[in-house]
Amino acid sequence: MERVVFAGNDYLGLARDPRLAEAACRAAREHGISATSGRFFLGWSALHQQLEADLAAFFGAEAACLLPVAYLGGLVYFHAMAERFRTVFCDEHSHANLFQGMRAAGLEVRTYRHLDAADLERQLAGYRGPRPIVASDGVFGISGEAAPAAELARLSQRFEAELLIDDAHGVFALGRTGRGVGEMFGLRPNESTVLGSMSKALGAGGGFFVGRKALVERLQRGSAGATPSPLPVVAACIEALRIVQAEPERRARAAENARRMRASLASHGVGVVCDQTPIVAMALRDESEAARLAEHFEARGLVVRYARYPCEPRANLLRSAARACHTEEDLRRFDAAAAAFFS
Repeated sequence: MERVVFAGNDYLGLARDPRLAEAACRAAREHGISATSGRFFLGWSALHQQLEADLAAFFGAEAACLLPVAYLGGLVYFHAMAERFRTVFCDEHSHANLFQGMRAAGLEVRTYRHLDAADLERQLAGYRGPRPIVASDGVFGISGEAAPAAELARLSQRFEAELLIDDAHGVFALGRTGRGVGEMFGLRPNESTVLGSMSKALGAGGGFFVGRKALVERLQRGSAGATPSPLPVVAACIEALRIVQAEPERRARAAENARRMRASLASHGVGVVCDQTPIVAMALRDESEAARLAEHFEARGLVVRYARYPCEPRANLLRSAARACHTEEDLRRFDAAAAAFFS
């Protein structure tokens, strides 16, 4: 029985696209593998420069900064910002990389209730210190919930706060043209600094920031000690970004497949956390049922793994994900497996 993955982050089905593999192979033959050095030494190439320019143009931002992995984003951003800021207001369920970065930089961390812009507003209104930072995931990677980005931007402007959105799970998969939750909620380019990933919807590897030029240049300096992404990976990212723009139907297919998965689960009495993203998080009775359902899917050749995640306190969630490459037969198998478990 062929195994079908209904987990992970390959929302647009690009991770095994032969065009990305061919771009990576060409770059490996021409340039080798490792960049071998830091950004401001020998490790920067025309391919790295092209990818930064392509990302800035795609997001309509003033500048972009590449990272070898998006997980470094919290460390790089908050270390750079600690020169001018002392306090961060952060959604309590945000990704661990943000909390690790804030604490490593010695910043004061104040959490607000998950997705609760009113709680953030109350805290900002009572704050009497220097300009703060507001930080949040764009799409929360386990639940699939989207942050109230328009409200976060409004509050940041009102209280003169700097806004960081870690949209690793939203960029390329959401928005009319794939620009993530900012586009979905009508934020203007450069209204926030966006931390994105190219290992999820883009199907390749590495991370990036996009935003205002002066701020992004500080982030470039702050990440200079890291060896940039291998050139084959950079070439694959360039090709994947081209495909994302040329084939918008991939986002539509992922969204439609997610809708059908949710409809299937609802028909079997299973609730899901949200309906805005390709992440389909099932809300089961408890942790035991979530783990048993994952094993049930696995026995039928459908990969849906259960795990306890550090930034998601709800242990009853079983995370699955829709992908643009899921076929009609794949969706039928998902529905049949769910029906067999809950009958």
